[in-house]
Amino acid sequence: MAFIGFSTDKLVGLPAEFFSEILPAITLPSELKVTLHAFYRLSKQRGSPRRLSWDDLASDRVLRRSLRAISKLRSPEELLDEGLDAAVRRTTLLHLALPGDGRVINWYVVNTPANRVWADQMNVARIALEPNQPAAEQRPSLLGLYEQNIGLITPLLVDELREAEERYPHDWVEAAIREAVQANVRSWRYIRKILERWATYGRQDAPNRNERPIDVEKYTNGQFGGLFRRGGDESDL
Repeated sequence: MAFIGFSTDKLVGLPAEFFSEILPAITLPSELKVTLHAFYRLSKQRGSPRRLSWDDLASDRVLRRSLRAISKLRSPEELLDEGLDAAVRRTTLLHLALPGDGRVINWYVVNTPANRVWADQMNVARIALEPNQPAAEQRPSLLGLYEQNIGLITPLLVDELREAEERYPHDWVEAAIREAVQANVRSWRYIRKILERWATYGRQDAPNRNERPIDVEKYTNGQFGGLFRRGGDESDL
């Protein structure tokens, strides 16, 4: 169906820097579509700061239809995450993860002077509300570590990250993230595989070379259990 033309002369305004600095550098269709749609949605808001949540964007039918046109094999949520992550890395948009309604809400604002001030104020307030710890015991949360070193935390990742935080020692997670950064593979899947390998075989890079106790039952009841039960008599060989 051919487009019949615009219904009004009123246009959605965009900063000049978008055309001179941002647009020439964008290569991902998802980033372009998400960025433009965010400007469109924000232009309709009043008050300050103008902001959008991940939920706002994920439930937007127009944006979902636009993202589906990129790929039939990837979900709109996955493409939304990709586009937002790219826009935040480019600092076109600023991302804040703030508590609300009993959960963490991901907010996005355009990177302007006023919004940078607001984002800084909100981050200071969030830190002030967190339980105080002795300086020696202060360590960044897994969510903070991931955002600082790997990338944007989306709602699809929150549950997996929290499960990992409960399952593995904090220093393991720090080391796995560091290994992923050194390998230039900034992916939660890669980090999870590292943690699973260490849980199965032990950390080979640990100071004591093995952070897991030896499973005695594995040897005394396994294929060669008879050797251990009888003291390894030569007749058993």
